[in-house]
Amino acid sequence: MKKFSAIALLITISSGMLFAHPAFAHTFVQNPDADMIAKIQEFKVETRLIADNISNNTLAQWHVSKSQGYWGSNEMGILNTKDPTLAGKISATVGSLYSLAGQQSPDQSQANQTASNLGALMDQAESELVPDTSRGNATVQALAMVGVLNEVLTDYGSAIGSSVDLTNMDNMNMSSGNSMQGMSGMSMPATPIVNMAAYQSAKGLGETVQGMFSNIQSTSPSSALPYLGKTGSAISELNQKIASQASGNDVMTVVHMKIHPNLISAFSIEAVPEFPTPIILTMAGFAGLIAMTRFYHRNP
Repeated sequence: MKKFSAIALLITISSGMLFAHPAFAHTFVQNPDADMIAKIQEFKVETRLIADNISNNTLAQWHVSKSQGYWGSNEMGILNTKDPTLAGKISATVGSLYSLAGQQSPDQSQANQTASNLGALMDQAESELVPDTSRGNATVQALAMVGVLNEVLTDYGSAIGSSVDLTNMDNMNMSSGNSMQGMSGMSMPATPIVNMAAYQSAKGLGETVQGMFSNIQSTSPSSALPYLGKTGSAISELNQKIASQASGNDVMTVVHMKIHPNLISAFSIEAVPEFPTPIILTMAGFAGLIAMTRFYHRNP
């Protein structure tokens, strides 16, 4: 029995050591104001894309569905308690835009104007729902930008039909990504787009990240400036890679290895540590080994 237990424990430890690897994924602390800012920015992108694709029912309806994930009855209810008039205007304008998206021959100019009006109303909603102290806080704005970046990765993954979650840094192929980047002068073939609506969203959200970054720069402390210079260059690179239909790994590398680390350094943003199951398994195995050693010592 003792022999069997020892063998089982050795297998447990070996398997944990075999698969254990550092947890590189950046899981940022949650901030409700940052989450609200991100949702509003994401909703504005999707409603703009509804108008842009108003004559293509398939694309327009995809963006309608996506927009509803950012702004729905819960958010509307919160706004209604603060400003019922504004909530009513937003509800009516959203309804008009969705109605246009369902028509067989919608008016493009009307759709454009409706989306523009809605964008202005959402800016008002942000000022109602997010305190001025948070709206003028660079750290909160940076966390909001991180939220939008996650959506960029999610949509780009859907656009290229990726089989892995691009928001999870553990899925990055570090060696191939670095080797590709080291091949200067070589142009890589564009990655096929299998979901054009998701690709539109990834591009639109990437452009929004650029705008959000400009706002962050104007409110950041001087100590953050060296890191923000690198962040800005990385955001430009991200949008270039999306435009050129780069591989999912290349897009992940920019976000996880360039943007995130510089934001963490610039604003001392706390990233919640993650412990993969293999590491936990290994730790448990070592604890068991210590216990067994003591047991055998006492019971030779």
